[in-house]
Amino acid sequence: MNTKKMWTTGLALMIAVGALGASGCGNGGSNEPAPGGNAATQEVTEEATVDVADDLQRARQAVLDALADDDWAQVMLASDVDQPTVKYGLMVMPFVASDAASRVTGTVNVDGGNFVIEAESATTGQTWQIDQDGNITEKAE
Repeated sequence: MNTKKMWTTGLALMIAVGALGASGCGNGGSNEPAPGGNAATQEVTEEATVDVADDLQRARQAVLDALADDDWAQVMLASDVDQPTVKYGLMVMPFVASDAASRVTGTVNVDGGNFVIEAESATTGQTWQIDQDGNITEKAE
C-alpha cells in the first residue's frame, strides 16, 4: 500500500512540475499562463486540498475487501478490531482514521455494490465523499 501511495504521489508531483514548466514556456513573455497549461495544475491543486483523500481511499479499500468475500448490505469500519470479523451480523473491517479526518463514515451501506463513504476534514470542516469507483467529490450542502 505504501509503494502504491509513493508512486501516486510521485506521479502527481511530476504532473504538477511538468504543468508548471509548460505554463512558463512559450507564452511570449507575458504573465498569462500558456493555453491549457493550468488544467493539470488545477487538478493537482484540487486533489491536494482533499486532506482526507488517504482516509477515504483506505476506507474504500476496506469495504471493497469485505465485498470481495461476500455481498454485504452493510460494512462497519472500526478501530477496535485487528482483522476482518463478523459481529452482530455485520462484516467489521479494521480501519483507523488519520488525524486529518475528524469523522469518517463508520457504517457503510452497500446497495448492489454501490456505496459512498464520507470523511470530514479536521482542518477545513469540509466533508468529502468517495464512491465505489474511487471518485472523490465534495459533499453538496
